[in-house]
Amino acid sequence: MNKQPFLHRTPVKIALLTVLFGLIIVVGLIPLTIVLVMDQTLFIRILIAAAGIIWAILTVNYVSFKTDYLKMWKQWRREVRHNRMRHSIEQYPEYMALRAKYPMAVRRYEQHNRHREHPLSNKEMVERALAVSEKEWAAREEFRRQAQEEKSSYSEEHRHI
Repeated sequence: MNKQPFLHRTPVKIALLTVLFGLIIVVGLIPLTIVLVMDQTLFIRILIAAAGIIWAILTVNYVSFKTDYLKMWKQWRREVRHNRMRHSIEQYPEYMALRAKYPMAVRRYEQHNRHREHPLSNKEMVERALAVSEKEWAAREEFRRQAQEEKSSYSEEHRHI
């Protein structure tokens, strides 16, 4: 089902980066533990401890920024939501036929439902979609097709400018 190699899956990447962040913090805390047994002035001990802590914080922030750690969390949430929705709507062959016949209109309908203030459950969304007439779905699909053509022609016109 999932064709990605194990290490390229989003949850695995998140887990590995989280472990890496923990290791970076442990390494950053080593100077703090060393200064507790040092026989130096207080200023030198505070300087060494602060350097370790600041290094850990900056390194975690840098690695997080370079790897798009927060985007990975968002992507994983999207993948989970998409898989749940796919599994729940596959139980309705009529809805799957509707998706195949009017892909742009149904995709827009699903997107609209996801962005509602109180989204419908997948079952309610499917029931409402099946209640819409074929004529209405055909009109929505035609509207979506025309909008896509207009958008592509607009972007082609402005690409040459």
